[in-house]
Amino acid sequence: MTMEFTTLTREQILDLAKPTEEYARLRKDFNFELDWDDDEEALYTLRQFVSLQESADVKDAEVDEETQHATAEDGTKLLLRVFRSTHRSQAQEPASPLIVLFYGGGYVLGNPVMMAKLARSLVKRFNAVVVAPTYRLAPEYHFPTGVNDGWDAIRWIAEHATTTLKADPVKGFVIGGISAGGNIANVSTHLARDSDLQPPITGSWLSVPSVRLAPQLAAKLPQKYHDRLLSEGQEEEIDSPTLPPGMRKLIDRSNKRDPNSRLASPMIWPPASGIETGEYGHKGMPRTYSQVCGADTGRDGLLVYDDMLKADGVPTRLDVYPGLPHAFWHPFKQLPEAKRWEQDTLDGFAWLLQK
Repeated sequence: MTMEFTTLTREQILDLAKPTEEYARLRKDFNFELDWDDDEEALYTLRQFVSLQESADVKDAEVDEETQHATAEDGTKLLLRVFRSTHRSQAQEPASPLIVLFYGGGYVLGNPVMMAKLARSLVKRFNAVVVAPTYRLAPEYHFPTGVNDGWDAIRWIAEHATTTLKADPVKGFVIGGISAGGNIANVSTHLARDSDLQPPITGSWLSVPSVRLAPQLAAKLPQKYHDRLLSEGQEEEIDSPTLPPGMRKLIDRSNKRDPNSRLASPMIWPPASGIETGEYGHKGMPRTYSQVCGADTGRDGLLVYDDMLKADGVPTRLDVYPGLPHAFWHPFKQLPEAKRWEQDTLDGFAWLLQK
């Protein structure tokens, strides 16, 4: 579903959260309750789920996988999982675009295996070299460690794109991620533009990232946007089974995020010295593909952000999934929209790579 956010009425915006019939049925049987006040126990349980996913991962005979290591600014080694086609030894192989995928998990859980299925699909469809970096997690490492690790990984990947990684970023250099990973990708894309990273990033994939502003900053938005940030207080979003209030509070406590930092939300990006950054600081950003869930607290922030990109002349593509919660495709794989998300994502990457 596509839309122009500034043309929607308040009622139409609120209607985006109304659950679909099939989701409402599945929601009744979904039970994932933890003691969110016990941070240590809740995080242990959540991380165990991720470990189970890793142990169940099934490799693909058409995709080679290896590990590399980038070095963070403080000297920490950051593991990178690299995916490429097994057919790359052919003499006439086409040049491979470079794609970087950051996993989500609120900066408190996750690892590259969460991006493995998508990575393999991108390898097979576009003959891409795909890199899934790790970044350090909270509460062991507070904000902005994870974001900084992501940017350090991007700089290493850019430096080694044609050598170690054997990719051709001239054919495309796209970075993206889901949820927290989308925020890392978004921040890194702004930093890349400001620092004139070479090779340049050519596309950005933002799947349900948070671009939430602190209240004192949101109040400074133009009135046409300020009046439309409704999802933070909407009942359907607050009652989300995939990102319940207790989990959001745990994430906030663990991260100790500075809400005034540009690394927390790039919605309004400060001007860089000597760079014409446009009305909202996004001028010169690469084409951007975003995915928004209708029953997600971050819904309206991302819709506003897409409109800001357009205002600064950035080509955008946007898919909206009305009536569905944050990253619904993970726990609700039975939904037809989950299959649609998979296809939309591949089509979105085709648009980013101009295929």
